[in-house]
Amino acid sequence: MKLTSKLIVLGIIENDNGEILISQRFEEELPEVHLKWDLPGGKNEFGESLEETLRREIFEETGLNAEVLNLLPKTISKVWEYADRRQHTVVLCYRCKLIDGQLHLNDRKINDLKWISKEELNSFEFLPSSKEFINNFFENYGN
Repeated sequence: MKLTSKLIVLGIIENDNGEILISQRFEEELPEVHLKWDLPGGKNEFGESLEETLRREIFEETGLNAEVLNLLPKTISKVWEYADRRQHTVVLCYRCKLIDGQLHLNDRKINDLKWISKEELNSFEFLPSSKEFINNFFENYGN
């Protein structure tokens, strides 16, 4: 069986109102993530720094430019079992600040984008890893 690994970088983007940006996934072929809420981000490509990956993914998915500030003190690591391989996925998350851009859907795997406050968090069904990062963000940076 083939062994693979994947590094995912997510960003919690904060606007001037203290809201964070969330994205709703649209991946019908993956029922465990389809229509769940997530954070912008994606897979680290060969030769990219983590910060470059995150800036690229944020722009591709949302049309926004963000400053990557600092890495959150949390790492998620999981091994996924597939028919043809075992995949070790490591997910990191950075705190980011909105710079500029026009918010719009740029990715066919994203159904919706929303700015939300801390008080609105429980109104959304998040992927478990994103929920952990969001909770960690608010524990460390308040609001």
